[in-house]
Amino acid sequence: MAVSLELSCGIAVIRIEESPDALLPDVRALLNRAVDARAIVLLVEGGVCGDDIKRLVRSSAAQREAVSAALRGVREELANLPVPLVAAIRGSASGEAARLAMGCDLRVLASDGGLGRVTGDRVLVARRVTAAEALRTGLVDRVVPSAAVVRTAVELANECKSAQAVRKSCRIVAP
Repeated sequence: MAVSLELSCGIAVIRIEESPDALLPDVRALLNRAVDARAIVLLVEGGVCGDDIKRLVRSSAAQREAVSAALRGVREELANLPVPLVAAIRGSASGEAARLAMGCDLRVLASDGGLGRVTGDRVLVARRVTAAEALRTGLVDRVVPSAAVVRTAVELANECKSAQAVRKSCRIVAP
């Protein structure tokens, strides 16, 4: 399954295993089902969630804008959730996957991973931020081995006392 929800000990883990642009309605539906949890972990399988350059090049400006609008809607929902939200990023996340992770209150990144962003209309520009740079610049809160990403994210989620206490979400203005 491309998007799934697992509830355990009051923590909801939403796993995204494909590029999130087509899955935004599913993510939105699972967020609505998870609001009774004490906290939510958004697990982004980064190796799978990177932008598909061919898809991006083939899509029209209107299609890209529709995806951006849907993504903005999900990010607004993330920001308004009454529970803490922790991103767990395995591998490298770019594009929509990275934007979803940046909408979380706290972020845990695999030490062999990174964050990236692909931008452009006719000219594509990509920049990858390593795990070390992401930690140093405050884009992520923890860098751990890939096998420990989910466990560390769940531990952080358990430590969160209230959403308001940790609301330090990195707001990204979409182009």
